[in-house]
Amino acid sequence: MAAMRTTSLAVFSLALTLAAPTKGQDLYDPDTVRDIYLTFSQPNYWQTMLNNYSSKTNIPADMVVDGQTFKDVGVRFRGNTSYRRLPAGSLKRSFNLELDDNIPGQELYGYNHLNLNNGYSDPTFMREFMMYMVCRRYMCAPKANFVRVHLNGEYWGIYINVQQPNKDMMGEWFATNGGNRYRGTRNGNLTWLGSNVSNYTSAYEFKQGNGVDLVNMINVLNNTPTAQLRSELPKVLSVDQELWYIACNNILLQLDSYIGTGKDHSLYHDEEHDTFHMFPFDVNEMLGAQGLGGSGGGNANTSPWFNSTNSSRPAFSKPMLIPEWRARYISHYREVLDESFSWPLIEQIITKYQALISASVAADNKKLFTTAQFTQNVTQNINPPSSSGSTRTISGIKPLVEARHAYLTGLSELSTVRPTLSELTHTPTNPQPTDDVYVTARISSNAASVTLHHRIRGPFGETPMFDNGLNGDGQAGDGVYGAKISALPGGTLVDYYVAAANAAGDVRYEPKTAEFQPPSFFVSSTNVVVINEILADNDSGDVDENGEYEDWVEVHNTSPVAYDLSGHYLTDNLLESTKWQFPAGTTVPANGFLRVWCDEETTQGPLHANFKLSKDGEQVGLFQSEANGNSLIDAIVFGEQKGDRSYGRIPDGTALWFYVYTPTGSAPLFTASGGAVRYDPRRTGNPNNFDLRFSGGVQAGAIASMDLTGGPALGPAFVLIGVGPSNLPVPPFGPLSVNPVGAVAIGLSLNANGDASLQFGVPPGLSGLTIYGQGLSAELSNSLAVRF
Repeated sequence: MAAMRTTSLAVFSLALTLAAPTKGQDLYDPDTVRDIYLTFSQPNYWQTMLNNYSSKTNIPADMVVDGQTFKDVGVRFRGNTSYRRLPAGSLKRSFNLELDDNIPGQELYGYNHLNLNNGYSDPTFMREFMMYMVCRRYMCAPKANFVRVHLNGEYWGIYINVQQPNKDMMGEWFATNGGNRYRGTRNGNLTWLGSNVSNYTSAYEFKQGNGVDLVNMINVLNNTPTAQLRSELPKVLSVDQELWYIACNNILLQLDSYIGTGKDHSLYHDEEHDTFHMFPFDVNEMLGAQGLGGSGGGNANTSPWFNSTNSSRPAFSKPMLIPEWRARYISHYREVLDESFSWPLIEQIITKYQALISASVAADNKKLFTTAQFTQNVTQNINPPSSSGSTRTISGIKPLVEARHAYLTGLSELSTVRPTLSELTHTPTNPQPTDDVYVTARISSNAASVTLHHRIRGPFGETPMFDNGLNGDGQAGDGVYGAKISALPGGTLVDYYVAAANAAGDVRYEPKTAEFQPPSFFVSSTNVVVINEILADNDSGDVDENGEYEDWVEVHNTSPVAYDLSGHYLTDNLLESTKWQFPAGTTVPANGFLRVWCDEETTQGPLHANFKLSKDGEQVGLFQSEANGNSLIDAIVFGEQKGDRSYGRIPDGTALWFYVYTPTGSAPLFTASGGAVRYDPRRTGNPNNFDLRFSGGVQAGAIASMDLTGGPALGPAFVLIGVGPSNLPVPPFGPLSVNPVGAVAIGLSLNANGDASLQFGVPPGLSGLTIYGQGLSAELSNSLAVRF
């Protein structure tokens, strides 16, 4: 055991810094530029849309994308300044497309509402696209990419395709998508206007909801005494997310937002935790697009505390009265500054994506700026005429970023030495209802206090962490801090993160995004029937009865007698327990499996649910109806998925979850012989690129091999082989998948392609035995299991 630990640490010390895994292509894949063809039957369609602008009335058009035809799509012009302040005679309008306006359920790659923006005030076409890219690292924010638009056969040019912040988008970020949504317009700055909801209707767009919850949140924000604000405000507003919003908008000078003009911010009421979240929308004026100076433009020396004492911006000024929240704001600000705001970082984005669209921009004879200005404005100011005919200045991105970065990094508040945090984990990894859970993290020596933040529902609570050897933290004084979360009932989902502050109160979080997509654990069920495997991104795997590649969930009966699923439900929303009911009489055979297709096509068969799975991650629950309410039998909360790789329990029915290369939606993961391949994504690194696969025979005397591919060129690697699975955390690198007791580690050298092969003869006496293997190289890991 000691030797194995030494070997593992030697491997892990070769850690590399790698890019984050790339998301699978979809409508908003940033590396794909699609053509959208719109055909209007009415000859006066343009004038009709001009007439309909104020009423926001759609007119129909047929749309073709990627060879697919969509009939009677609702089309209208959109935007405010991007509509009203165009140069005289310009045809480069922004468009709003609603695919289901006339045909219910019609959608393009899962989306029914498109915003096509014209690049107003931005010759580079990069500002809005970049802003959302940065924001999505720290908060809920729309996706965006580029499309080419054609109207009645004529090329209309490049547009920024921005995701609509509707229920679909909320479902991608939150556990549920049915919460109320509002958008602050002019004077919608969250100031108190009295208890009458009608006082707020002119200042906010009520996208969904009657405003009662909005007024309640504004009341708490404005009227709670400062002494009670720290305890009361998080019950109605995610202060953490609101501070991320302010930090991003300030650094990137998007002052035509809540922090400047007070408008153009969106709010979502998260049903699961009963709190509002603020997030960005309409961000086309960042980084000097509207010139410098004033509340709308800012300048390189705009202070991080801009408007922080302005009583008409209470969502900023009120939290800044609380020292802990002021420190949190500085911490978030520094993360954005360090990770996302410097010219080398921004230059990479601009260089890549301007190259992607440059030919399309050059061919766009309706764009609002010249082709030369498309590239010039990256490095220099330009002075185009305004809509009134006078000239205006649009700042060059590079000089503005460099000047602002120099100013911000020179501020003493943004350059103090904060504690460092690493190796955040919880033990046991898959707790049972009888298990206490210990959360631990390694903290640097300059920490004066360490705090565990955790929640089940509602705001995060706080528990002090100690390095005293009594809280699952190892030896006293070893730099590892721990705190206990007492045993919880099966079916409980817990989110958590850790904060460490120095004596001056400067704080840092692990993960650095704090309350945004924090790590979590789910307390396992002890029932005999479990959710055993899910596939949320089926590109080319099994097909349903209609020959379609659909998402699916597999249920497994771990008992030796058949299990009746009558009165049971599946759901992708743990707050909506009865979303889809199993047909009466549905059974799972003894020790057997049952697959349910999750495709929203209930008419295609009895085992087709009325929901789909999100490949970006969500939750699935199995409930049983009881006289006093619905009880949770089992649930799984899963993260981002890869194409054609399922997420399942190995061995079947156990508490250990792994990603599986060979999905088996209605059968055991292991057949009589052969192997199921799985991988373990690390906290860093790219699990797409490093595979461990088994090939060859499984009978005694056969030649077999374990093949590693996609590791670092000419680098060292190990294959760890044992007879049992594990999910043992090895901070900070992730789980050890092979039980190290009795395991053997074999060193390999990767070739110039990052590949290596371990060949061996299958010895006698292995029949029926499962062998587990794990390939390790730096922070990369993939694992497999083979039954002989």
